[in-house]
Amino acid sequence: MNTHLLNIALIVEDIHLPAWQVHMLRQLNAQSYINIKLVLLVDKPRQWIFDKAKFNFFRRIRYFESKLLETTHPADEKINISSLFDGGFVKLNSELAKDKYFSETINLVINLSTEAKLPEFLVKSTSYGVWNYFYNSHLERSVNWAGLQEFNLNREGIVSGVLVESTYFKSARYLWVSYSSKQCLLSKTHDNLLWKMAEFIPILCQQASNFSNGKKFIQDRHLKNLIDKIIYIDSTCYCSLITENFLALTIGFLAAHLKRLAVKLTLHKQWVLLKSEASSPVEAFADHHQSKILYKPQQGFAADPFLVEEQGEQYLFFEEYVEATGRGRLVCAKLTDLEKNIQPQVVLEKDYHLSYPFVFKNEDTWYLVPESAENRTVDLYRCTHFPERWEFVKTLLNDVDAYDATLYPYAGRWWIFVNLRPHFSTSPNELLYLFSADNLLAEDWLPHPANPIINHADKARPAGALFESEGVIYRPSQNCAGSYGRGLNLNAIIEWNEHSYKEKTVAVCIPNGKSSLTGMHSLSSSDSTIISDGIYTRKRWQKA
Repeated sequence: MNTHLLNIALIVEDIHLPAWQVHMLRQLNAQSYINIKLVLLVDKPRQWIFDKAKFNFFRRIRYFESKLLETTHPADEKINISSLFDGGFVKLNSELAKDKYFSETINLVINLSTEAKLPEFLVKSTSYGVWNYFYNSHLERSVNWAGLQEFNLNREGIVSGVLVESTYFKSARYLWVSYSSKQCLLSKTHDNLLWKMAEFIPILCQQASNFSNGKKFIQDRHLKNLIDKIIYIDSTCYCSLITENFLALTIGFLAAHLKRLAVKLTLHKQWVLLKSEASSPVEAFADHHQSKILYKPQQGFAADPFLVEEQGEQYLFFEEYVEATGRGRLVCAKLTDLEKNIQPQVVLEKDYHLSYPFVFKNEDTWYLVPESAENRTVDLYRCTHFPERWEFVKTLLNDVDAYDATLYPYAGRWWIFVNLRPHFSTSPNELLYLFSADNLLAEDWLPHPANPIINHADKARPAGALFESEGVIYRPSQNCAGSYGRGLNLNAIIEWNEHSYKEKTVAVCIPNGKSSLTGMHSLSSSDSTIISDGIYTRKRWQKA
């Protein structure tokens, strides 16, 4: 495929940009097919005095949260961008701006300002259009709104993305629509959203460079985002009297922290293993939270179950979190032994955290791919004596912050579904990537051209092995909107090849406190036995 050169003009309000945008620009500068040829300075818009006071207040709140509660890398930290560009800066409203625009043959404009009314020539003469970030479901262009309303008004998630204005269409088109989770703090919510958004434009530029025609690229992206637009934007109600009201936002902020404190003081939460019977995992999927507790450790927790069968016996692999070390390790037990409360045996333990023991059989050999994000690897192990002895085979993906790698053979290739975290201040639950190779032991795993194939917190992260039922391949996934492990989705894959990937959520299971469960995040089955995990919740003064 031919790669087409992108000559970019940036529009900024200051030579000092927030750290997340600088990170994005450095990614662009590293690409051979991208030339940032012109940086245009636009005047900062006047801000209503009450809005300015409101944003400054919550900016200080985020600062104190980060210092006193949980540290994040502030996405808003200002960095001078002068050293990134050779050509200097040109005032947008000057005659020189128009002359340089045409002399540099600009074909893409990235508007990092809040200015919506741009000179006509920028839109009319730009092949790939003018791209703008938006930071919530009512398409605010000011970064000050990022996560503010959603956290303070107790929404589960935040919609953000990229819009494009062009001469091809009367109204703006959607290049990217993303759904990010509210975090436990306002500072974490804000920073997670922005560091995640730093990935949007570099990926869009990579995809745009494969199109010689800007109109075709915009049409392609808009069609791919149309369903997400309907789900996450068109269905959202908005009332400025509430969502922009300083008093409502402040009361909501205080209520969120009081609720967090009350939960911490009064509730004990523990991941446990659950068991149910059904002809297939698809059957009564929404009722899996009604499963009976199979195993509840005395200390720590048990999660990420994988049920397999060997020589007529069912074995359950899962993560056992050890409070003394603060790390997870992988354990296994016969299902019948676990039902008798016989303790599982350790099968893999490292000096870093392990979880999600993805166990599978290939050509009569058992393999294991654990989550080892702390080690920044996706590793493959081979079983030498089932189920307790495993030897390292090779690293499949290296130098990656990767979570819950799930493998599946399909159409003559091996595929890895895995969540990647692009920055340590982002959530690991929101960006699902797909890689493939012609065999399990291949040296190179190729990234799918549609990566990330899912970028929504409510459906991205894997929740167990893919399985086929009545000719349909299903991918279980986690719903992490609002909190980690909030519930489960069952997604039917409707298109899957080396160029595209599409799935549709056909069932959900969100406990919401039913059966004393406030969350679930893994599902595994063998024959008619279904094993899942859940967050078992009780009052601290009640007996376990």
